[in-house]
Amino acid sequence: MTHWSVIEGRLAGGEDLRVYIAAREGRICHVAMDAAGHPCSEDDFLWRIGGARTASRWPVGSGSGLLDAAALQIEDYIAGRQVEFDLPVQLSGTAFQVNVWRALSRIPFGETRTYGDIAEMIEKPGAMRAVGQANGRNNLPLIVPCHRVIAAGGKIGGFTGGRGLKKALLAHETAVLAKRRERFQGSGGQQFLNA
Repeated sequence: MTHWSVIEGRLAGGEDLRVYIAAREGRICHVAMDAAGHPCSEDDFLWRIGGARTASRWPVGSGSGLLDAAALQIEDYIAGRQVEFDLPVQLSGTAFQVNVWRALSRIPFGETRTYGDIAEMIEKPGAMRAVGQANGRNNLPLIVPCHRVIAAGGKIGGFTGGRGLKKALLAHETAVLAKRRERFQGSGGQQFLNA
């Protein structure tokens, strides 16, 4: 049985964000985001994970379960308190796609890499286009941060959640890091940037 839930919040730039998340067999298996300019309804999400007959809504806040842990981590990401996710995930794809997604997971919060950089990371230097295609098939956006991959020359590139959401997520991460730097400098260097 697949269980799912929804988390809502506001990014640092003021954009509202709704994150749908699903888990199966103890692993996060699907994430979808709903934001201005690129809507994803509950019905759309249920269709993506196999339909309402095969999925049940998890009561977030029940105090147990993987989806509660995921909801807390996503809420903390949106609030700027969390810079990486520590969740078991189900990477379902070809060996090449899984390799790309693992590389995406190593891109630090607030940083970007190009499709070419990812191709180099996985030791397939000529595979930029294939990296882009694998990026587009990522079922775990946000957790596997495909929004941090940009085109050569600094162009934004594509994103399954829409370019506006990609820009908003990148701006959110930049704002969170700037705020942490301010706190760090204001404390005389006594706090860590990741605190």
